[in-house]
Amino acid sequence: MLQNTSYPLQALSLAVALSLLACGCQKEEGPTRYQVSGTVTFDGDPVPGGSIVFTPDSQKGNTGPQGTARIVEGHYDTAMEGRGTVGGPHHVHVIATEATTTQEAELLGPLAEHTFELDLPLDAATEDLEIPKRSR
Repeated sequence: MLQNTSYPLQALSLAVALSLLACGCQKEEGPTRYQVSGTVTFDGDPVPGGSIVFTPDSQKGNTGPQGTARIVEGHYDTAMEGRGTVGGPHHVHVIATEATTTQEAELLGPLAEHTFELDLPLDAATEDLEIPKRSR
C-alpha cells in the first residue's frame, strides 16, 4: 500500500501561510506610537479614576494621532487601557474622577480637570502628573 506523503506537507504549508497572513493583518498603520505611563495625583492624593488624552501640539509642529489612557487607582499606562503617543510636544488633558467606573463617573462628575504641556520622548516614558489644587 502506498502512502500519500504530500498531505502533511500541504497542511504544513497552509499553516505557515495562514500564520504569515495573520501576522501581516495585525500590523498597525501610521506613525510609531510609544508607551507612556505614570501616576496621577490631585492635592497630593492618588486620583481614583479618570482619563487622559495626549494631543500632538500642532502649533509646535507636532502631528499624528491622539494617545489615550485610563486612570485606575492613581496609575495610568497607554499600553494597558489606551493608545500610545507619537512623542514630541503634546497637550495632555486629564479628567480626574472619584469614580473607578464609567457609570459612577457619569453620576459623580469630575473631581478635577487640567491640561499639561509636555514634550514626550520618541521612546517609552514615565510621566507623573500632579493636578494643581486650583484645577478643582
